[in-house]
Amino acid sequence: MRKKRVFAFLGLFFFTISGVFAEGTLTIQTLTQEALLKSPAVQSKKAQYEALRSKVVKAWLPEDPMVGVNVEGQPKWLDTDNRMDNQYMLSQTIPFPTKLLLNGMIASKEADMAHQMYKEEERAVAWRIEQPSYQLFLSKRTVTALEENKQLLDQLSGVVRSRYEANKTNQSDYLKVQIEFDQISIEIFDWRQKSHIAEAAVSRQLNKPLDTSYPIKEQVKRAPLSLTLSELEKIAFEKRPELKSFEVGLERAKVSRLFSQTEWLPDITGRFEASKFKGEDEIRDYDNFIGVSVPVWSLLKGIGGGWASAQKEVEAAESLYIDMKNETFFRVHEAHAKLKSAENALNTYEGSILPKAKQQVDIAISSYEAGRADILNLIDAQRTLKNTQIGYYKAMSDYEMALSDLRLSVGDGLKNQGESS
Repeated sequence: MRKKRVFAFLGLFFFTISGVFAEGTLTIQTLTQEALLKSPAVQSKKAQYEALRSKVVKAWLPEDPMVGVNVEGQPKWLDTDNRMDNQYMLSQTIPFPTKLLLNGMIASKEADMAHQMYKEEERAVAWRIEQPSYQLFLSKRTVTALEENKQLLDQLSGVVRSRYEANKTNQSDYLKVQIEFDQISIEIFDWRQKSHIAEAAVSRQLNKPLDTSYPIKEQVKRAPLSLTLSELEKIAFEKRPELKSFEVGLERAKVSRLFSQTEWLPDITGRFEASKFKGEDEIRDYDNFIGVSVPVWSLLKGIGGGWASAQKEVEAAESLYIDMKNETFFRVHEAHAKLKSAENALNTYEGSILPKAKQQVDIAISSYEAGRADILNLIDAQRTLKNTQIGYYKAMSDYEMALSDLRLSVGDGLKNQGESS
């Protein structure tokens, strides 16, 4: 009877392996959305982007015009009745057209850079939620597996006790089972502490009390990753916000260099004057003035190092962009390799290791019941089953974490590509 209960328990466990996630609801996505709304880092990047975007229009426009009145022949400061003449003036300085154009382009590029870093921070916040969430998944599923093994050992303990009472085994077999039982209790305690740490890491991102509990229950349905490495690199090249920010930074440096090289081009100042003389009611004289700035100091500034400095800024931006591109592609390869490794492990666990571990326990129980094997063989089979279960959940967690790394590296959600649904 006890043996049947043990077999029934094992069958229930492997049925649970295939459907344990179906009863839960997706929560990591909800936590991610909450983090995006509450993250101070995201709000800061968003505010920086909006501040720079607001400066773009200002950069396209010249300085304000000037209006004034020139009072001539007034003998005293406040004696306006005795003034002789009034001159009314309106003036406007217009920078050379390329200056306004390039200045506006620089401001626009800076806003674009800030926008890309804002989007990158959003992806980073999602990653910082996903990683501890999958660690939490591993911890909680491991605790579940250990508790199930603890129940199995309790069942085995009953079998050994019955054999001992029937004088078919000695007391040491029973003690060995109890020792294994206590060791699993230690493992359960340790994994519960790891679960708490993972929950605290999630709470830290959400600005919640660190003792908040999260019932992570996800249905894992893996879709094969059909994208090749070259395709992933292309996506990263086109969509990774941080890489695009460096690309825009290079474009900004080139525009800034052109601005530096053309800054000496002359500005134009126009002034209109109208004079009204004492004793007359109407304006009689009109004067016009057009002036052009002489780029003496601007040329000296450029020759003296301004142009060379702008060129060095372009070279620095080019190097940073190339370095960032290489770093991005490396991260893509690294995450892809981890994903494929975890996928291979999962397929092997599901197709071979888990069924064999279950079969090994079945054989060990039958052999022990028949007196053909000792208790150590049975404990070893149980221990193999336990480690196999934990390894299976770790492979699940590794797969999701690698996919999270890949999404961060390419800067894209990779919908329907290897993701959970």
